[in-house]
Amino acid sequence: MRLSLRVVLIGLVALVGIGALISAPAAQEKTEVRFTPGWCTGEGVSLTIESETTRTRCATQFKDTSWKLFKATGNEVRGTSAYPVGFVCQINGAPKAQDCIDTPRYDEGSWAFFIAKPGSTTWQYALTGASTHFSECGSAEAWLWVPGTESPETSKPSTKPVTHKCR
Repeated sequence: MRLSLRVVLIGLVALVGIGALISAPAAQEKTEVRFTPGWCTGEGVSLTIESETTRTRCATQFKDTSWKLFKATGNEVRGTSAYPVGFVCQINGAPKAQDCIDTPRYDEGSWAFFIAKPGSTTWQYALTGASTHFSECGSAEAWLWVPGTESPETSKPSTKPVTHKCR
């Protein structure tokens, strides 16, 4: 028994349609905001943001990317037009001078991303971006605004990370 090309094509189109329906809710999944002020002391990931002020919050029971950690801790992050979820342009509206249409030039300054693994008391400059880094329970993450006159790789947050081992 031979299947006609038409039947095979209709079957393939149907499979693609079903796949799109199944994956669509996952793509639109919302990150729930569940945070406490300050560093985590239990199951969670700490996020500290240093610019004109410092804000530290704990996302309780968080397991996702660092990009989604912003929302989980009640912070707003904005990418650029070219990289809407791949390049951190503004956090909580800062810096106001960035228009986020293009990636800022080096001399305009940038956000630097740091990570402290569970049990660590020092910051390490992150080698991945917020959309590709998966936060680890008990870890701490920091975003530091670095003016264009300084190097993001040699700058460090002024706060000392508070981390712990999760169960």
